[in-house]
Amino acid sequence: MVGKAHGQALVDLAHARDDRPVEPEREAKSISVEDTFETDLTDPARLGEILERDVRQVAGRLQAARLFARTVTVKVRQHDFATSTRSRTLLGATDRPELITRIARTLLAGVDVSGGVRLLGVGVAGLTDALQEDLFSSEEPALGEPTVETATAPDPAAADAVGPNGAAGPASDPGPARSSWPPGIDVVHTDHGRGWVWGSGLGRVTVRFETRDTGPGPVRTFAADDPGLQRWPAAETG
Repeated sequence: MVGKAHGQALVDLAHARDDRPVEPEREAKSISVEDTFETDLTDPARLGEILERDVRQVAGRLQAARLFARTVTVKVRQHDFATSTRSRTLLGATDRPELITRIARTLLAGVDVSGGVRLLGVGVAGLTDALQEDLFSSEEPALGEPTVETATAPDPAAADAVGPNGAAGPASDPGPARSSWPPGIDVVHTDHGRGWVWGSGLGRVTVRFETRDTGPGPVRTFAADDPGLQRWPAAETG
């Protein structure tokens, strides 16, 4: 059910076979919350409410860790599975939910959501344990220009590179280092078909197996070097 590689990893862990060093405490580099919706959302007011709720969770985790953040990021996965992120960096650092909300709403307002949103997320980065807000400035924070990154949805015309069972055809290529699986990219697995990366780290990658033509699908976790997992669509070679 979980695939050979992940299944073997679970067996090893069940028998206490794990040669990774124990890291009881790790320095957090970012904090984020994401929501995947069963049906695409198009109502900006509803999306704003969800964004504000997620910001409260992010800010709560910041405050619990006694950390402050300089960069706010909003991630949007559209109805056609095109994924974009918009970020803005403050000149100082903050843990105030009202400030993070204001920035996140501004970033979301720059995204066309009329076609429907499948996933919405908000995160903070540039973490520090020192408050760096300018106490002598006006209430409005000093902000840098937003940074925008967009991942284009897969081309349906490229479907002939995958067999009927979802296995990669002769044109498949492993692409960059197998340990690099950034969240949001489209992938295909020989046993489970097509999906997209939900998260990765510590030698593992978690994939949600669904496409723009299917309903919400199952979530599976694999070793980052699982030979059955490939990026989709595969990079052309030669």
